[in-house]
Amino acid sequence: MRDGKASLLEAAEALFADRGYSATSVRDICQAAGVTQPSLYHFFGSKEKLLWTLIEDRFGTYCDELEQTLAEADDAKAVFQAYAEYVLSRMQRVPVTAKFVFSIMFGPQQDIPRSELVQRLSRSRGILSDRLDRVAPEIEPQRRQFVAVVMHGLVTPAVLQFLVSGRSTFPEQLPEILAVRAASMLQDDLPVCDWGVSL
Repeated sequence: MRDGKASLLEAAEALFADRGYSATSVRDICQAAGVTQPSLYHFFGSKEKLLWTLIEDRFGTYCDELEQTLAEADDAKAVFQAYAEYVLSRMQRVPVTAKFVFSIMFGPQQDIPRSELVQRLSRSRGILSDRLDRVAPEIEPQRRQFVAVVMHGLVTPAVLQFLVSGRSTFPEQLPEILAVRAASMLQDDLPVCDWGVSL
């Protein structure tokens, strides 16, 4: 039998993913979790604090696993491919978490401090960029950062397509295709720019 705290986190994740944070009430969460409202306040203090706990738990696990995965890659293409394989496979394993994260990042404006949200979600951007710095130090830093952001952009539409299409798998060759494209951008002489984001 799961404890009340875990039940509340799972219920909140599913409801936030489906309805959005603002449209979900404390009562909704407690009913779905099968616990009383005082239990939520006991464990988290408020709905907002529950949200931040959920973000830190789910995103913390994601980032820890991503770091471990990329640590085994020893060249740029391997880093990009490992990144794509991990992100896409994780979305298949826990689609509700993917939907939750995308809903708070890209969904309608909600009662969530945007700057704090961006700050808490910024760790994953740095993981890919940091590993790329280690395996491809010969590449000019601005180009490395530019391509790291592009790689995020290549994977994101695939995840969105997965979430809205009802597919249960991704094309097997997709991670390698994305990795080849990204790696080629590191080696070409086409212009790049500063994205204006901190990686």
